[in-house]
Amino acid sequence: MLIGVAVFGTAWGAVDDLVSDARYFVLRPVGPGGCTAVVRETSFLVIGNGEAYAVGRTGLALGAAGSWTVDDGYRPVAGGTYTLDWGPGGGLLQVRGTSTDPVVHGGSTDIDCG
Repeated sequence: MLIGVAVFGTAWGAVDDLVSDARYFVLRPVGPGGCTAVVRETSFLVIGNGEAYAVGRTGLALGAAGSWTVDDGYRPVAGGTYTLDWGPGGGLLQVRGTSTDPVVHGGSTDIDCG
């Protein structure tokens, strides 16, 4: 049964990535202690969504650090309309839309691997 659940979960994730045309980005520069920001952006119909993950040295993220929604399926990270600034305690990822494709929810995410 456990194997069946694992196979179903993997298949569901793959189908979701295909339907929503998911794109993944590893953002540079890397932060303190090797902390890395990884972003998943999707677009379906007229809505764009994104999630940011803080990935430490283990290579694992234990859930999304933050998310955002953008009008008209725009992808801010793919479009380069974001900033990632690192400080001693972690990073701050800020995504911006455009004048015609604004961020309608979220947009500022703390990236912390600690």
